[in-house]
Amino acid sequence: MKILSLISLVLVFLPSLRGDLIKEVPRSERDRLVAGQSVVVSTDMPGLPWPKLSLYRVVNAPPAIVANLFTDYAAASTYIPGMLAAKVIATNPDGTKDVRYTVKVPVLMKMSYVVRNTFSSNGQSYSVTWTLLQSAMAKSSDGSLRIEPYAGGRTLMCYSNLCVPITNLVAGLKNQALVEAKNTVLAIATEAERRANQATVK
Repeated sequence: MKILSLISLVLVFLPSLRGDLIKEVPRSERDRLVAGQSVVVSTDMPGLPWPKLSLYRVVNAPPAIVANLFTDYAAASTYIPGMLAAKVIATNPDGTKDVRYTVKVPVLMKMSYVVRNTFSSNGQSYSVTWTLLQSAMAKSSDGSLRIEPYAGGRTLMCYSNLCVPITNLVAGLKNQALVEAKNTVLAIATEAERRANQATVK
């Protein structure tokens, strides 16, 4: 029994040896990752109305599939809630891409915003960072999707974003912003897992 318990402990803590993302997750929340849930870390930013949100989730798919999913702009509207369209409007000399997203919003029905996406990779780890170029609802928005290998051929991903709304009225919607972030992370994980299963069947 002691040997089995020791093996179990090794398996639980093995992911912490795989990369840096797991170190950002509070130890008290790591069981939720193992259970397939998203872990939210909210950090208040001095002088700003909205906190910085970081959402961590284990995805039952290889890192490359999760990373490729983010760049499949044509498919974004098929699995991300509220997403109507995502279109690359410019590919810059440094490799960054300017992307126009069109989403459903209350009252206005729909709105568009433009962000600049920067991609990088290191082995099986991937990163996409973005910064807002144009929006009628926000002064600025900076975020990232970081992807690292996790135990069992899976992926640990972290979706982070810090948005500064353009008016105090919009600032009151921060709870809705958290819900949308959770839905987005869940949608990315679900679609990545579907594609991984599809690839296995083939």
